[in-house]
Amino acid sequence: MSVELIQARIKSVMRNLPPLPQVTRQLLLVIADEDASAQDVSKVLSSDQALAGKVLKLVNSSFYGVQQEVTTISRAVVLLGFTGVRNLALGFGSVSALQKLGGDIDMKGFWAHALANGSATQVLAPLVKRRTDPEEAFLAGLMHDIGAYVLAAAVPDIYGPILEDPGRNRLEAEQQMCGLTHAQVGQGLLKFWELPVDFSNAARYHHDIDRACDGTQPLTNLVAIADVLACIHGGSFETPASEKDIDKLLAAAGLTMDHIQAALTGMDAKIADMSTFLHISGANTGVAGAKGEGRSGTCVIVTTDEQRREWTSTLLKSMGQTLYPMEGLFNNAPGSEEVDLILVDPQCMTAGKFDQLMTFISSLAADVCLLMEPGAAPPRGAEDLPRLPLVFSRENLQEVLTALAV
Repeated sequence: MSVELIQARIKSVMRNLPPLPQVTRQLLLVIADEDASAQDVSKVLSSDQALAGKVLKLVNSSFYGVQQEVTTISRAVVLLGFTGVRNLALGFGSVSALQKLGGDIDMKGFWAHALANGSATQVLAPLVKRRTDPEEAFLAGLMHDIGAYVLAAAVPDIYGPILEDPGRNRLEAEQQMCGLTHAQVGQGLLKFWELPVDFSNAARYHHDIDRACDGTQPLTNLVAIADVLACIHGGSFETPASEKDIDKLLAAAGLTMDHIQAALTGMDAKIADMSTFLHISGANTGVAGAKGEGRSGTCVIVTTDEQRREWTSTLLKSMGQTLYPMEGLFNNAPGSEEVDLILVDPQCMTAGKFDQLMTFISSLAADVCLLMEPGAAPPRGAEDLPRLPLVFSRENLQEVLTALAV
C-alpha cells in the first residue's frame, strides 16, 4: 500500500471519529461564555447523570483529597472550578470516543503510558517555573499521544510492527511508513475536537525538545518531562528522551531532582484512581507495580559525573533500592559487604581505569551492571555484563536483577 493510500485511510478514520459527547460539547460552550455562572455549569453537568455521578465520585476520591464529602453537583463545580469541570468532562469524553474506535491492536500499553504521563504532569504542574493548572496538565498528558491510537485503528497492519519495535525511532518510522507521525495526527484530532491550542501544541511538539524548551509552550515542556517519567515508571510504549535533552527540559522548567523524586513517588495512587474513574480496563497492568515490587537491595553507583549520579540515585530510590556511597565501597567501610549491585558508568573513565575498577570489583560478592545508553559499545572485556540505560524503568531494573540472580 502506498503512503498516499495510507494517509487517506488515516484521514478517513479521523473524519469519521465519534464526536465528543453532547454534554461535553455543551459544557465547553457554557464555560467559554464569560457570563456563565456556576449554576449554568451545574445545570448542564446534571443533565447527564452518568457523567455527574463520575464527577461526584472522583471529587470525593483521594485524587482530590477533600476533607468533607461532596454530595451535590453545585458544590463539586465550586470546588473544581470551571476549568476542572471542563477537563474532567473532556477526559471522560475523549476516552469514550477513542474506545469506540476499537481496532485489532491491544492498546493497554498506550493507556498505561497516557495515565502515567497525565499523573506526572499533574504532580509537577505546581512545581514548574511557569505554574500550570494541575487538572489541565493531567488532561494534556492523557491526550499527548492520542494520534497513536488513531494510527493503530486506521492502519493496524502497518502500525503494529512500529509499536513492537521500541528500539526504533518512532517518529521516523511513522513518517516513513505512514506519511504522518502520531504527533501530527494527534494535533489534527485535538483541533478537530476544538480543544484549547495548548493541548494540540503539546500533542504536536512534545518530542520537539527545542520547541518544548523555548519558553513559549510551558505545557508542552511539562508533557515532555512527564513523558520521561512515564517511561521510568514502567512500560515500553514510548522511547525516552536522551540525557542531553532531559537536562534541557528540566532546566527550562526549573525542576530539581527533589521534584522528580516527588513526582515518581506520587504517580502510583493517581494512576490507580484515574484508571478506575476513566474505565480504562487493564491500563494499570501496563505499568510496573508499586515502589519496591520485585527484588530490592543495596546499590552503589560508580561515576565521577555528579549530575548522572544524582539522576540515577533518584531513580533507584523511587524503585525501592537502598544507596550506598561509592567511597565507602572503595574503603571497605562498614556496610559495604551488604552491597548487592554495583552500577558502573564507563563513560567517565579511561580504559585503564575501568580495568583497574573491574579487578577490584571481582574480589567482591556484588553483581555488576553497566550504566550506558543503548547502542553504545561497552568497554573491552565487559561485553557480557548486563546494562541499564540512563533512563531506565522499574521493569528494566527488575529484568537485570532477575537475570543476575539466575
